[in-house]
Parts: sequence; C-alpha cells; structure tokens
Amino acid sequence: MTEVARTRGSSSEIERGEVPEVAALGNVLKELFTRLGISQSQYAYRVHLDKSAVSRYLSGRRVAPQDFIDRLVREIEDHLGAPLQLEAKEALRGRRLEALRVCSPDEYRLESLRDELARSRRDTERAHRNIEALNALLDKKEAEARGVADDLTSLRLDWGAERSAFARAQEDLLRQIDRLRQDLQDAEHLRAEAERQTRELRDHVLDLEEELSRRSAVTPGDVPLELFKQQLQRMWDEEDLTEAARDLTEAAWSRPLEDVAELLRWLREIGAAPETFAADVARLRPLEDVLAFSPEVTRLGRSRVRESWVSAVAARVTERNAAAVYQGLRDPETRSEAEADRILAEAVGRVQSNAEAVALVSAALTGTAPPARLPRVAEKLARGSRLDLLGIRVAVGLAQAGRYDVAALVIAVAAGHAPDREGDEIDDVRLARCLRELDEDLIASLFDLVTWLDDTTVMTTFADRLARAHEKALLERLLTTMAEHGRLELLDLFDVRTSGRLKRAVRDVRASRGQ
Repeated sequence: MTEVARTRGSSSEIERGEVPEVAALGNVLKELFTRLGISQSQYAYRVHLDKSAVSRYLSGRRVAPQDFIDRLVREIEDHLGAPLQLEAKEALRGRRLEALRVCSPDEYRLESLRDELARSRRDTERAHRNIEALNALLDKKEAEARGVADDLTSLRLDWGAERSAFARAQEDLLRQIDRLRQDLQDAEHLRAEAERQTRELRDHVLDLEEELSRRSAVTPGDVPLELFKQQLQRMWDEEDLTEAARDLTEAAWSRPLEDVAELLRWLREIGAAPETFAADVARLRPLEDVLAFSPEVTRLGRSRVRESWVSAVAARVTERNAAAVYQGLRDPETRSEAEADRILAEAVGRVQSNAEAVALVSAALTGTAPPARLPRVAEKLARGSRLDLLGIRVAVGLAQAGRYDVAALVIAVAAGHAPDREGDEIDDVRLARCLRELDEDLIASLFDLVTWLDDTTVMTTFADRLARAHEKALLERLLTTMAEHGRLELLDLFDVRTSGRLKRAVRDVRASRGQ
C-alpha cells in the first residue's frame, strides 16, 4: 500500500456535507502535512498563503491547487531528507484529479489533457533519442561495411577461404544495415506521429484554456453550490464568522454568475447580510460581469442590497470606463437609462471638481445621441458645491462640451418651478449670487444656453427668478440675448405664476427695440 493509499475520507467529513473525493484528498494532504511538525499558521506564513486557504485545503473543504500540493511535497522531502515514492506522488495526483472530476469537470478535462500532452512530449523526446541512436549505429555499420568492401577489393584475386569470410561478413553487415534502415524508418514514423499528437493536444489545451478564460471566473477547487451553502451554514452555527465571511467574499469573485445570483437570493432569504455580498460582487469581479449581473440586483427594487450595489459600482466608474458602464446598464429592450442614471449620479457625487464632473458625464455619454434621460445626474449636479452653488458652472461646461441636453436638465433643476412655496425666495437669491460670481464669458455662455432651451417653462422660470431677485442688469442682458435670437416671444408671460417684474422687464426690452 502506498503512502497515499493508506488514508481514506472519514465518514464524519462526508456526514458534514463534504464531497467525499475532496475530503479524501484533504485527509491525504493533512496526513502528509503532519510530517512537517509545524502549525498550519506557521506553514501559511512560510509559503505566503492565507492561513484560511491552507486550512480549507487540508480539511477537505476545497480542492487544493496542484502548485500547493507540489510545494507541500517539496517541503516534506526537504524536511525528511529523502524523496517521496514516485507511486505516492502519482496517487496524490490521481486523488486531486478525482476531486476535480466531481467539482470542476472542465478543469478536470483540462488537467487530463495537460497530462496527456506531457506524456506525448515525453514520447516525442524518446523518439528523438531513439532516432539519434539508430543513426549513430547505422553510421557505424555502414562504415564497417565500407571497410569490408575495401578488404574484399584488395583480395579480389584471392579465391581462398579468407575472401569467402569477408563476403559473408559483408552480407551480414548489409542485412544489419537494411534492418537498421527499416528500424530508422519506423522510428521516424513514430516520431512524426508523436509530434502530430503533441501538436493536436497542445492546440486542444490552448483552445480549452481560452474557452475557460472567457467564462466567468471559476476557481477549480469550488465545491458544488449546495454543499457550499451547507459549509456556510455550519460555520455560522459554529460561530466561525470570519471564515464564513472569507468564503463568501471569495465566492463573490470566483463562482459563476449563475451561482452568485443563487447565493444572493439565498442570503436574502435567510437574512445573512446579502448587501455585503452584493457589494463584493461589484468590487471584485471584472466589469463585464458586474454589468451583466446588474439586472439581478435591479429586480430587487428599493432595498439595502441595491443601495450597497449602486455605491460599490459607482466607486469603480472612471472617465476611462464610464461609457462602457453607461451603455452596459441601459436596458437592452426598453433602452431605459434608470439604472445607468442612478449609478452615474452616485459616481458624479464622488468627483472633486466641476471639470471632473463635466469630463465624467461627457465620457459616459460618448457615442450616444441626445436626449439623455438622466434626472438623478442632473439633480446631483444642480445641488452644486461650495464653489458652484447650483451647478451652473457644470451646466455651462457640459454645454461647451456639446452635451446641451444634460446641461438643460441641470438648468431645469437649478431653476426649479415658479416659486409658489414658502422659502422659495432663497433659491432666487442663491441663483443671483451664483450668477454674480461668474465671469463675463461664462455668463454669455449661460444666457445662450437658457435662450435656446427647448423647454419654455424652464426658460420662463429662470428669467422670472432673476426678476424676483431684483437682478435688473442680469435680467436685461438675458432678455436682450433672447430678443436678438428671436426667442423672447417664447416666454410664457400669461402663466399666473409669472411675476409682474418679469412682465414689465419684457415690455421695457421690447420698447427699447421699438417693438
């Protein structure tokens, strides 16, 4: 019985919901590990691994990677001062393949192909060496045959026994040469076949590696999902909360998206902090996975899970990937921008300057035609900052960047509706204060933007707020700009909420222009 075959998976591990093949591998590794005479924590420090990972491999909760097994074997051999038996290493390799066959069939297929490729390469190398040896022997025999032929030539007049002996030797050498040439031909055929098989296996391995790399990230050691849930439940029952949190975090980035979706639903059902798990998915997975998973979270509606998700995704949005995020979050059927608006608004709230806000929104909308429906983004921008009270500077920046649609949304939120509630006069004062802080070029750009708004209600409200704030000079400048472009007539002066100040100002501008 080999060193590996002595240890079997215990029934207690199987009763706890472990995969028997994985538990058996873990038992073998743990048995080998005890020969080192050190703690798992010390070994984890030695090999630069997290001690929880070492624990999972040795306890049979996860399939140990091959490099972990190879390193453990080397450590044991160094400690013992003698190599492990070859059959023990091969049996250990077989145990790991059996565990992979159950937990990760695709990885098992890949590992098996790699083993076949390694054997094929060894066969090819042996064929090379055999051909070299046959060529050397053939050269030697041909040299001997030439020597015999020379001797026969020198004895061509001698009909005696010595000439007959040389002739028999020559015939024997020629027969040996013919056999060697046939053997060489067979060896070259075997080498060609081995090389062909090696190429095919190598291509197959590369194709399978590429196929697996395109799929969602999968860790080969993952146990089936239902057993993983049982492991988590057992750790919670035993109050091993840190280990359970580590496993959930790893599952968030390593498991297929369909497993992640099922885990999220399960965590919500049992009330086990699904918002943390959702945030880990958003933080740790490739961006394309995050975007593909978004509908799963969106379906939850307003919830702590969704809030946590939105915050985590928004934290990853940059000027470089904003367009991919925006396009990836738009509903492919309804073209709804609600989720894109929600996350982009959260991302805009994280920037440090007006220029960054303009750049981020402009980058997100690259390649998209107006109008963009981003009410949350507009509201976030219109809340402004200490240096841009109502987002006016950002609105002008967006207009100058060619996104008049979003700039108009910001102006609409900043202007609001005609004041009909107590305290709205504060907005008039804030708007006037904001405009007074702008330089001449920015004011000109802003008034051009307001003049060409498609929404005449917003246009009227903006002008009315200037009138209510007693900003006569600014109001006259705005109305003059509108008049110059033939847009003054679009103001809704018949709305009962429109102030008398605005109506009088419009009459004065018309009178000054002889209208």
